[in-house]
Amino acid sequence: MRLSRTTGTSLYVTFEQSRADGCKNRDKSQTLSQNYQRLGLSSRLNASSWCAPASSAFTPSVAPKVAPKKLQPGEAKIIRDEKGAIVRIEHAPTAEDVLDDDEWTGFADDNAGELKTEVVRQLEALAASEVKTERTQSEREREWIESLVAKYGRDFKKMSRDRKLNPFQQTEGDIRRRVAKWEKKYGGAMVETPA
Repeated sequence: MRLSRTTGTSLYVTFEQSRADGCKNRDKSQTLSQNYQRLGLSSRLNASSWCAPASSAFTPSVAPKVAPKKLQPGEAKIIRDEKGAIVRIEHAPTAEDVLDDDEWTGFADDNAGELKTEVVRQLEALAASEVKTERTQSEREREWIESLVAKYGRDFKKMSRDRKLNPFQQTEGDIRRRVAKWEKKYGGAMVETPA
């Protein structure tokens, strides 16, 4: 969970949500890795650091050399007849075709949806329902914008070059966005520019 510095509110999932979701699916008699494995999750993201627990039935063996069902990008399969003559060549989709595919959503296989547990589906739904919190301008930022607008009006180029009022040298585009946000929030109450 991550908290916002300014408001103290959650940026991702509220503390109450994470505790409620985590506690109802947790078995206190099991370790973290065992709980994750039971829920269909991985406790380690780095696959090379994974090792099977001593009690598991995992026994390394040499896999039989079987042609893959799906061809990877850049590969091709040669189909031959009984005499050994080449009948046709099946090409795999190119890397660009795979990236352009709208259905591709991650690194999971096609049958990964069948392996998902109810908990994983709930967590994915919770992550998908994330609401973006909009940053509000502080009182000091409002005063700064008002002073820039009072001095320069709508000349953002001059605002960006003023070393006294713009000591952090915010860019022209950044100042334009901040002024637009300030105008939207306060109803476009523009400060009168000196004549």
